[in-house]
Amino acid sequence: MIKFLSSIQLAITLIGAMVLASVFATLFPDVEIFGAFWFRGLLLLFCLNLLMCTVKSLPGILHRIKKLPSSVNEERAKTLNFSGPEDVEKLMDYLKAKGYKLKTSSSEGQQNILAQKGILNLIAPQLLHLSLILVLIGGFLTSFGVEDQVTCFVGERADVPASVASGMVIEVNDFQTIYDADGAIDNWITNLNIYVNDEKTASGTTKVNAPLKHQGVSFYQKSYGYYHLIELTGVQPGTYDVPDKKIFSLENKTFNIGYSEEGAVVSFFEGHNLTETVVLKDGDKIDFPNDTVLTYIELNPFTVLGVKKDPGTPVVMTGFLLMTIASFLFWTGRYREVAISLTEGKASLIVYCKIKAVRDEVMEEISERMKVK
Repeated sequence: MIKFLSSIQLAITLIGAMVLASVFATLFPDVEIFGAFWFRGLLLLFCLNLLMCTVKSLPGILHRIKKLPSSVNEERAKTLNFSGPEDVEKLMDYLKAKGYKLKTSSSEGQQNILAQKGILNLIAPQLLHLSLILVLIGGFLTSFGVEDQVTCFVGERADVPASVASGMVIEVNDFQTIYDADGAIDNWITNLNIYVNDEKTASGTTKVNAPLKHQGVSFYQKSYGYYHLIELTGVQPGTYDVPDKKIFSLENKTFNIGYSEEGAVVSFFEGHNLTETVVLKDGDKIDFPNDTVLTYIELNPFTVLGVKKDPGTPVVMTGFLLMTIASFLFWTGRYREVAISLTEGKASLIVYCKIKAVRDEVMEEISERMKVK
């Protein structure tokens, strides 16, 4: 069973199944895939597969790390001459300067040296496995995340949906539309306070592609809008909150009120044709027939914030950090060890490394400091 769970065949099968499921989810976004129990099962099984592979490789790594010097008697070992203790001392100083960690032992007139370099490179594959496990676990946790939205007017408060965070309330201090130098919209920014159980716990701003995060909840800019507070005297007197650019008829005149940087723009229409526009500031008035007067009171902007709780995000980010470290270790060096046995003016030398070019380079560098027999 352990052999099966740690097999490369199982890993390939699971990867293929998850890739197919992801392609299907992309083609049919309305079908719930990533939250399905069978997909979560694939994630957990792949985690178990990687974990078993990692555990199986640990004894070999520990053996390498704890390895002690021993006699070199392999046929492929290279024999070198040395004139005396001073040559051995120079060789050991050279290896130390190159970053090798040295271990020595002596027995029956023979001195054995073990030089190791790149211990951290030795654990790079296992670190990569661990990073993948964390990413998969994060993906598993993310499948239990929840997402909703909350709408709130400037100067007011609104409850965050209980499915995301119980007892959390936002208070919007300000909402702004930011324009660039050419007059095009650059961003939307909401400044808000966050209350938990009636206690203010955070404040800050959220904008497009820059969410505000607090207690595991992310607030991000999703939408926005405007209402216009007006007052009518004469016909249909009263105070009204008018949606932005909604068409109305008053005293046989058809119009809407829209937001602009300059103020509220009242646009009059005849049929589908625009006949007149008037820009209003707070307190400005427009006269209609029959002594009807429209007074513009103020703009009421509102913001729509997406709220999301994703318990897997910190785990995924940790996994990606470890993956970056593992990749760095892969590309900055390889584990190598130099084993040397010294006896009667002769040195038997062998270099261990998975990359032949590295083995040859190390052997050549050492040979330059001693005469080859």
